[in-house]
Amino acid sequence: MEMPEVIPICYCGNPAKLNMSWSNDNPGRRFFECKKFSNGFQKPCRFFSWFDPPLTPHARVVLLGLLKKVKTLEDARKREEKLGF
Repeated sequence: MEMPEVIPICYCGNPAKLNMSWSNDNPGRRFFECKKFSNGFQKPCRFFSWFDPPLTPHARVVLLGLLKKVKTLEDARKREEKLGF
């Protein structure tokens, strides 16, 4: 994964963490967020910034199709493992 030249600083003064979205709207799109963004035990600073530009509609459809195929294959493998194949 290509790392950015400059890592943004979040609102609480820490280097932001680079993550990847797997939502249907932004599959595979990377973004920066505060390290505390999802932590329920600390008050998050809510810093968020996209690293990658939006996907084209065609790229989004292709990527979602590939993710669906991978999930189908993983589910089939898990069923086979349970059956002892």
